Amino acid sequence: MGWHKKDIEPGLGPIVFLYSWSLIPIAISILMVIFDKYHESPFYACLIALSMQSASLYLTLPKRIISLNYDPIKNRLILATMILVIFILSRFTHSEYSSAIQVILTILFSYYILKTLQIFTNNLGSTYQHPWKAEDKLSKQQLPNWNIDSYLFGQKLLAQRKVTQINGIAWISGLVEDEQPMLVVDVFGHKSKDEFDFSLLKIDLKSIDKNQ
Repeated sequence: MGWHKKDIEPGLGPIVFLYSWSLIPIAISILMVIFDKYHESPFYACLIALSMQSASLYLTLPKRIISLNYDPIKNRLILATMILVIFILSRFTHSEYSSAIQVILTILFSYYILKTLQIFTNNLGSTYQHPWKAEDKLSKQQLPNWNIDSYLFGQKLLAQRKVTQINGIAWISGLVEDEQPMLVVDVFGHKSKDEFDFSLLKIDLKSIDKNQ
């Protein structure tokens, strides 16, 4: 059908290493609270952990921008953001339990970041490319069941849809590679090693292929 599958190499090793190191200041903050020592320090230990985990997330999600529109990831990011805001606000309270609350919030934040990273890793999906002509336009007939953002080719999001069969999502965008315009289909919602049934996307470019 003219589509070429590209391998996805996220390279998450250093990110996992960064997240793992963030658990050390959390452990230190827990010990401080348990032994009731250095009352101001747990906040800063937790802040270091939160910063490292936020950095790991920042380095991960841009590798597959489409993941930001994946509901399980989006929902956990919202919860993590709310926890982070509450953590910052807890700094301005004068409760004797503020350190314990900060540690609990940090543990919750760590949990949601870890789940987000796991969901990302388990649902990397697939990427396909198809040669294109910059002057050609997409049409609703070629992309039934797609929400088309632009019929004109460009290095931007052109169309998107949900893939209910795998509870995933798919994007079509434009790319110029070695001066060759390409249509790129990104699918997010299945393991990258699993075979994906491309026909589920209902993309029909036959009219274009006949002219090439």
